[in-house]
Amino acid sequence: MKELDFLKTINEIDPELLEDRRIADRCSRTRTVRRVLLAAAAVLLLGGTVFAVAKGIVRTNRVSSPTEDGVEAAAELTRIPWSSFRGEIQGAGEIIARQYAEDEPQPAWSSFCADPGEYTRPFADIDEAVAYIGLAELKTPTFPFDEYECSVTAHGDAEGRVDAVRLYAEHIVENDVGAQEYVTILTDAAQETELVSQGLWTFEFPRDVELTHYATPGGNDCAISVLTPQYDSEFMSLTGYVTTGAAFYELNLGAVPREKYDLALQMLHDWADALD
Repeated sequence: MKELDFLKTINEIDPELLEDRRIADRCSRTRTVRRVLLAAAAVLLLGGTVFAVAKGIVRTNRVSSPTEDGVEAAAELTRIPWSSFRGEIQGAGEIIARQYAEDEPQPAWSSFCADPGEYTRPFADIDEAVAYIGLAELKTPTFPFDEYECSVTAHGDAEGRVDAVRLYAEHIVENDVGAQEYVTILTDAAQETELVSQGLWTFEFPRDVELTHYATPGGNDCAISVLTPQYDSEFMSLTGYVTTGAAFYELNLGAVPREKYDLALQMLHDWADALD
């Protein structure tokens, strides 16, 4: 299947849909790892939804709060011993402890939102990011296009104990937004083993939601959410979720023309197959 040909067809981007995604990305890059560790509380706040999650299976559900709708994907992860991370990320704990020690509370009116518990490093490509993590269980399918942005975030406490690691990569072809990929791993310092990924939107921009599953030839479960804006738009957003190799993988395809739905769905299937 020619994923590159698909991405080259996306020449028109729905501004409202992309703005929604940019806002979501800005928030997620500073708060998502922290939300992972507060997953149980987040579920209760969003309407009391409870997930019965089996290992290797991702459960998806549509949820609501008083001000937002959303889709949640939940999975039960195996905590990886911190000693298994052989890359330079081993030094992240010391940096995080120093950030806590030097942190000064910002005034209430300030928009500065740095979290002392997070340390992020950018990389030129995924291979460098994977080497920085140095985890044998980490699987990273290769996309047939460039990485526009790639980074690894470590989350830890004031004692320098890293409890979660997240790899982020945005793939593009020229100036077209192609796909955002996230890989999240919990360490043995994490207090929770359930990971919840949230996609939220306001009632002003409602979505039609389809939730489905795809089984890979190797027996992995890929949960898929399909979002179609109810306002006048010809673009869709598809996200796949897979738990394998003790990591939680997410791939989002945004601004997909409706007529390319089948092709985008096949891209998610091929991505999940590569994680077997």
